[in-house]
Amino acid sequence: MAASLAIAATAVQAQQAVPLRGILVDPSGAPVVGVSLELSSSDGQVRAQATSAANGEFSLGSIIPGSYVVSVPAANGLAAQTRSLEIKNNISALRLVLVPETVTQTVNVDAGRPLSTEASANHDSVAVQSSALDHLPVFDQNIVGALTPFLDPAATSSSGTSIIVDGMEMVNGVNVSPSAIAEVRINSDPYSAEFASPGRGRLEITTKPGSPQYHGTFNFIARDAVFNATNYFAPVRPPEQRRIYEGHFTGPVGHGGHSTILLTGTRQEDDLQTAIHAVGPRGLVAENSPTPSRSNQITGRVSHDFSDAHRVAVSYNFRYNTIDGYLVGGVVLPEAGLNSANRQDQIVFNDRVIVTPNLVQQVQLLLERETDSEKSITNAQSIQVQEAFTGGGAQGDTYRTENTIGLIDVVAWTHRKHYVRFGVNVPQISRRAVDDHSNRLGIFAFNSLSDYAAAKPYSFTVQQGAGRATYFATEIGTFVQDEISLRGNLQVTVGLRYQWQTYLTSTGNFAPRVSLAYAPAKKWVLRAGSGIFYDRTGGDFLVTFKLHNGTVLRQYQILDPSYPNALPAGTNLSQLPTSIVREQPGMRAAYQVQYSGTVERQLGSGLTASATYRGITGIDVFRSRDANAPLPPYTTMRPDTSVGFVQQVEAGGRSRLNALDLGLHGKVGIWFQGQAQYTFSHSENNTGGLNWYPQNQYAPNDEWGRADLDRRHRFNLLASIYPGHWLSLGLAAAVYSGTPYTELAGTDLYDTGLGNARPSGVARNTLQGSGTTTLDLLWDHDFHLDHRKGEQAKILNLGVSGFNVLNHANFSNFIGNVRSPLYKQATTALPARQLQFSLRYQF
Repeated sequence: MAASLAIAATAVQAQQAVPLRGILVDPSGAPVVGVSLELSSSDGQVRAQATSAANGEFSLGSIIPGSYVVSVPAANGLAAQTRSLEIKNNISALRLVLVPETVTQTVNVDAGRPLSTEASANHDSVAVQSSALDHLPVFDQNIVGALTPFLDPAATSSSGTSIIVDGMEMVNGVNVSPSAIAEVRINSDPYSAEFASPGRGRLEITTKPGSPQYHGTFNFIARDAVFNATNYFAPVRPPEQRRIYEGHFTGPVGHGGHSTILLTGTRQEDDLQTAIHAVGPRGLVAENSPTPSRSNQITGRVSHDFSDAHRVAVSYNFRYNTIDGYLVGGVVLPEAGLNSANRQDQIVFNDRVIVTPNLVQQVQLLLERETDSEKSITNAQSIQVQEAFTGGGAQGDTYRTENTIGLIDVVAWTHRKHYVRFGVNVPQISRRAVDDHSNRLGIFAFNSLSDYAAAKPYSFTVQQGAGRATYFATEIGTFVQDEISLRGNLQVTVGLRYQWQTYLTSTGNFAPRVSLAYAPAKKWVLRAGSGIFYDRTGGDFLVTFKLHNGTVLRQYQILDPSYPNALPAGTNLSQLPTSIVREQPGMRAAYQVQYSGTVERQLGSGLTASATYRGITGIDVFRSRDANAPLPPYTTMRPDTSVGFVQQVEAGGRSRLNALDLGLHGKVGIWFQGQAQYTFSHSENNTGGLNWYPQNQYAPNDEWGRADLDRRHRFNLLASIYPGHWLSLGLAAAVYSGTPYTELAGTDLYDTGLGNARPSGVARNTLQGSGTTTLDLLWDHDFHLDHRKGEQAKILNLGVSGFNVLNHANFSNFIGNVRSPLYKQATTALPARQLQFSLRYQF
C-alpha cells in the first residue's frame, strides 16, 4: 500500500534541545508496535534511534532544532518511508501516521529546506544557524548587528527591535555570549499572534542546549589599527586596539545523564577613538578622541530532566559594560561627552511539560535587576551651536535602577487538522527609579556660528528640583492562534492578540491576524496575510511624565535670552513658569495595519526564490508638540502664562510603506550557500516618533514627507563560497541608497526654542544623503587535531576577516542648516577598512 508520513508537530519555544517523542499509528489509529525509527541529520549522520512500544509510543531523546530525515522501515504491511522533517526552534511532540499521499502537508524537495505551507516556513525569512555563523564575517561577534540589516525600520516599534531569546522577549538585549547561540531567525511567521511585533520587527534567537557529553568552544578575536585604513574624518590613524575573549562549556552534571550545565562568558576590551569633524569659533575642528569601553558577560544554566516529558532549567546571567566618551564624535566635542556604566543581573526559570504527545505547556519566569549611570566629563554649561559644534558640559548626569519580572506561559495543542497555541506573555512588570541631575547648569542653543559670535542664543533651558522619580512600566499580552490544515496543500492561520501597557488609556487593543499558504504545485507556495500590530512606547520614555510634572523636576525655558547671563537683572528662576510633559487626553495606542503577498518557487536542489509585496499603514502614530507654543505672529509670549513649554505626547500621526522584497535562499552546487535579499521600498509619514516635533506646533499634519529612514533600495547578502574548502570565503555585502534629511532655516521662525524651522515653502526631508556600500570577507579553516568527527572532534580554527574591504567612504549625519558652514556635508562616516584576526578551539 502506497503511504507516506504526515507529521503534526506540537511546538513551544524552548531554550533546550527538543525532546522528541510521540506515537506511531496506522491509518485506522491503531498503534504500530515494535518498529524501529531512525532520525538522521541532513548530512546523513544518524542522530537517534527508537522502537515503538506496545502502545505505539517512542522517544528519540533530546534533539537540537534543525533539518532532519526520519526513516520508518516496512512493517505490518505498510511501506517503508523516508521523509524530511523540519524541527523548529521549540519543543515538539510528534504523531507519525501512515496515511494516503493526499493529506501530506509538506511539499518535499530533493534537498535543502523544503517548501511548506506551515506559517513559520515562509521563505522570505532569514534563518542562520551557528554552523553558518562560525564561517561568516561577523564584526566583533555582534550577531544581532550582523543580521539587523534584514529587518525593516518601518516594522519596528517605538521601543526598538524586539529581541526574543528562547521564546521570551528580552527588554534589555541578548543575555548569552555569541558562541552559545544556536540559530537566529528574522521574519519567521510574520503574522504570529504570539508576539507583539511583526516578523520584520523582531529577531528570534535560540540558544544551544546543555549536552550529555563535554563540549566547549573558546574564541579569541583581535584587531589593531596598524592593519586598518584611516577613517575619512580622522586627521591621522589613531592607535586603536580591540580584544575579545569568549567561549562556552557544556556537559553532564551528576549521575544518570539527567542533568546538564552550560557556562558562557565574554570579555571585550575596546581601546578605540572617534573622529571629531566640527566647526568652532576658530575654524575647523578635526581630531581624534579616545572612547575606551569594557564589556563583561557571564551566563550559567543548569537543566534537569525529571522524565522524558518534564524538563526544568534555571539560568543566571551577569553583564557589566562601561563606555568613556559616550556621545563624542562628529560635531560633538570631547568635553561634551559622558562616561556611562551598565550592570544587569538576571535569573530565568524555565519549566516545560509534555502532558501528552499532543499537548505541551511551557512556563518561563524572568527576574532582572539593571542599573545605569551616566556622568558628564565636564561640569559646565552646554553650548550647542546647531549643526556646527556642541561644547561645554554634557549636562547629562543620571542614575537609573530597574527591577523587572517577566512571565511567559504558552500551551500548544494538536488535534486532527488543528495546531493551537495560546497563552500569556508579560515582557515586563518593572519598577523603575531615576535620579536625574541633568542640565543643572543650563544649555544655551544658537542657530549659527554668527549668532554665537554675536552672543545671540535663541533659547536657554535649565532644570532644578530633587529629580528623583519612581514608577511602574508594565506590558501585558495574551494570545490565541490556530493553524488549520484545510487540506494537504492549503493551510490557514488565524490569531488574536490583546495588548496593554501603562500610561496609555486605551483598553480595546485587540489585534486580529490571519495568514494563508497554498501550494498549487510541488515547487510552488503562495502566501498572503494581514494583521494589526500595536506600538509600544518602551519603559524609559515613561519617566518623562513622572519627572517633568512641574514638581519633581522644574524645567525652565527662556527664549531669546541674553548671554552669558540668561536671566534678566532682578529676576530669579522661581519667578518663571515651568515646562511640563503630558499626554494628549484620551491618548490611545498607536498601531499598524500590515498586509503582504508572497510567491515562493523551488528553483532546484536546495535553492528557493521568493517575491513579497508588503504594505504598512500606520494609524495614530506617536509624536510630540508644544501645546503652549506662541501663536502668530510668533512672539515669545505663550497663550498660557502659568506654564512654559508643554510637551504633549500625542497619537495623531500617520505613516505608509510599500515594499517589494526579492529573496534567494539555499545553495548552488558545492560552491555557494547563503541568502540574498533585495528590497525596493518607499516610506512616508508625518512624524519622526515619540520625541519628534513639527515646525508649526499648530499644524502637525502638514509634515507629510519621506520617512527619516526611507531607503529606495536595499541589498543584503550573507553567503559562504566553497564552504569547507581551503579556499572557502564567508561573505557579507550591503548596498543601500541614502536616507533623506531636512533643510533648516537656521532661525527660530516660530519662537518655540526647538530650532527646527525650515525655509519658507520647503517640505520635510527633501535633501538626500549618500548611499552605503560595504563588503566584508572571512577566510577561515578548520584544523582537525584528532581523527574523531562531528561533535567529538577537536578543532582549531584560524580566521582573517576584512570589513569594508573596498574601503568605501560611507557618510552619515548630514547637515541641513543653511547657515552652517557644513551645509549639505556629512560629519561622520562608518569605519574604514579593518582587519580582524580570530582563533577558535572546539572540543
